Amino acid sequence: MTTVLFAAWEPDKAELNGQTTGDVSNVLCSTFSYIPFPDFSALTSALSAKPLGYFQARSLSGQVSTFAGTATKLWKLDNTTLTWEDVSKSATTYAANDDAQWCFEQFGEYVVAVNINDNPQVFHLGVSTDFDNLAGSPPKAAFVKAWGDFLCLMQLATDASAVHWSALNDITGWTIGTDNSDTQSFPEGGAVQGSSRATNPLIFMERAIYLGTFVPGSSIIFSFVKIHDKRGAKSPYSIASRGENTFFADEGSFFQIAADGSIADIGFEKVSRTIFGQLASSDIGSMVGAIDPFYSRAYWTMDIGGTGSFNTILTYDWLLQRWSKASQVNYGIFPAATAGYTLEGLDAVSSSLDALPYSLDSKVWQGGAPVLAAFNSTYQMGFFNGQPKEAVITTQEQGDITGGVTLISSVYPVVDNDNCTIAIGTRFKRGQTVSYTGEITATSATGRFDKLSAARFQRVRVTIPAGEDWSQAQGVDITAQPAGRR
Repeated sequence: MTTVLFAAWEPDKAELNGQTTGDVSNVLCSTFSYIPFPDFSALTSALSAKPLGYFQARSLSGQVSTFAGTATKLWKLDNTTLTWEDVSKSATTYAANDDAQWCFEQFGEYVVAVNINDNPQVFHLGVSTDFDNLAGSPPKAAFVKAWGDFLCLMQLATDASAVHWSALNDITGWTIGTDNSDTQSFPEGGAVQGSSRATNPLIFMERAIYLGTFVPGSSIIFSFVKIHDKRGAKSPYSIASRGENTFFADEGSFFQIAADGSIADIGFEKVSRTIFGQLASSDIGSMVGAIDPFYSRAYWTMDIGGTGSFNTILTYDWLLQRWSKASQVNYGIFPAATAGYTLEGLDAVSSSLDALPYSLDSKVWQGGAPVLAAFNSTYQMGFFNGQPKEAVITTQEQGDITGGVTLISSVYPVVDNDNCTIAIGTRFKRGQTVSYTGEITATSATGRFDKLSAARFQRVRVTIPAGEDWSQAQGVDITAQPAGRR
């Protein structure tokens, strides 16, 4: 018997007798194993139109507020009824669209929302009932981010390569030269695509990255140094930051950049050639990145195949330095926390405990518990906190390159679930398409999967059905012997 541990998912590499596999789905990485990817469960009512931006804020008192933007409206989630309230500026119809999406940022007790076609909007947490124009006549901009004690607007409507930051600790002060408010137009790199959220921010252009340094007491306020040339963010929405780590997607790969500007190509010869080979240029530019609010995982959701909506979520665990993927139709992912519910408050969600979208011990019902959120195909917001999705994990291909044939007689998945199935993929020549057996179930007496399969090159695919209770998938134990040459 031979135990074959499930290998790292790195579809860019050759699988034959290697240490990687090119076929996993709906799993997350763990040390020397895979764990379930939880299914999406909708929680809220549906928005009236496709979400074009989303954000969650937390007030100083701990109150959670969730916002979303559509083409013509801004919305806030009612935490009790789980319906969306129109909080647009009175008598205002906004002009957001797929090319001018909403971007949100929190600054103290204020939430600011921008898109390049409308005046910047502001909502005072715990005070406002609707958004209103941000005071001080700030410029229209595509993106907004807090830079320490400043609020910065980026990719200005009047200059796509410029940023404009507010007065010190005053988001209503936008007069250049007054109270440290100023602007900077970058001479190289194309349009500004966004930045990290830091006192000394990383500014991403289309084809360059700058490091901004706050200089207290100086007339220049911020100094800027170009730290990477011919490297930027192809998608502005792919930029995701948490603490010292920022992740982004550029043409051809995925990158991790530290606060000091040191950069690592985390997708090179692992997933980048495969994934970017399946994406149209426009779909590269639209992918959305998010960082798990709890675990060491960066996510990107994207449209593979040009379906018109995101259908794949790519996950990178930066501590394990391993990748995985899941299939899920969605209109964007983002880190979120829940408002918290009492048993009485659950009545507003459902009159039946059995009909709740999550189990009672789910983190979703715990106030402030961090969860990855998304909008589904019907524009409902929910969380990836449901039952495990159907998991598919395939071993690397193994075989004798000198022509020997191997006879497999049985397989035992090292998985803590008794309801999984296996299929054996075979081929006699490397140029042939892999042919899989039908799904095989375990024998009741031994728990092994008995199947005679003879071929030069073979792999084992394990499928764990959706909704099954399992926690670890480590590999497969194979009983095999040489079967001569043919």
